Amino acid sequence: MLFNLRFFSLKKKLLVLVLTVSLISIMTTTILFLNFNNIPLFQLKQNIIGIGLALMIAISLITVFLSKRLSEPLTRLREAADKIAKGNFDVRTDIKAHDEIGQLSASFDSMAQKLQESMIAINLREEIIKEQEDILLRFSQKNEDSCVCIIDIVQSTLLTASLSNEQIKNFYGIFINSIAEIVKKFNGMVVKNIGDSLLFYFIKTDSDDNAYFKNVIECCLTISDSNSELNKKMTKVGLPEISYRTSVSYGTISIAKVATSSVDDIFGVTVNRCSKINRFALPNGVIIGSDFYEKVKNFDDYQFRNMNATVGDQSIYSVFLVTRK
Repeated sequence: MLFNLRFFSLKKKLLVLVLTVSLISIMTTTILFLNFNNIPLFQLKQNIIGIGLALMIAISLITVFLSKRLSEPLTRLREAADKIAKGNFDVRTDIKAHDEIGQLSASFDSMAQKLQESMIAINLREEIIKEQEDILLRFSQKNEDSCVCIIDIVQSTLLTASLSNEQIKNFYGIFINSIAEIVKKFNGMVVKNIGDSLLFYFIKTDSDDNAYFKNVIECCLTISDSNSELNKKMTKVGLPEISYRTSVSYGTISIAKVATSSVDDIFGVTVNRCSKINRFALPNGVIIGSDFYEKVKNFDDYQFRNMNATVGDQSIYSVFLVTRK
């Protein structure tokens, strides 16, 4: 019967415990009562007291044994709950019983499993967040005055509308690689491509301002002059010819470092202004903002044509088309 207790409900187990103790007590009392005069051992009062104590101890031991069998699963549940509270989500009770305690054990183990899975998911998210934090931009403490340039393909959406994915890949590949090669020859820093545009800038490392600004102009004009050569590459692989606009602005920029890239990113009003004035450039032409114009207006090798343009809703911003004399 003891080996089959786990198949009983908790209520039945308690009933078995009570009935077992009661039955043992009744049977023992009956046997003693019926054979009291026939057993020499009971003829002395001292022996009767000793036998009574022995029976009480025996019944108590049986009661303790049965109680322990009943309480052991509850103890395991309590210990498992303590471990869960301390953060050990690997613990399982694994109590195989067909009673309320077995059902509680199954629910407890299921809860522990879900908690463990949740903790794993949380830890994974924390790792992802940490990785993202490492990737976040870290702005440098100092700002720099630099020339910022943007080159944008004219009507690129229309040009690529009928191209396949592979052709579009080649289209932008030829454009970006050709322009980037020129920029690097003039010691410019290519930052990134934005859709059909390419953003680059020039770090001022030379104390000679004139040489620095002339280098920027020459780079942008060389890009314009390279249009025919670039279109030869396009037509050679069956792609449409392109034209593009180049804009230049000068001012303070904020430089940001990205953990996953060796190239710095740039931000600020100067970058925004360069983007806004780009649309005022002629196809394969170069347009500059007033801040840059103030630095180069006395250069004899170039001519500048003032074109007052509205940038934004109301702001009037002077822009200048640049060509060689």
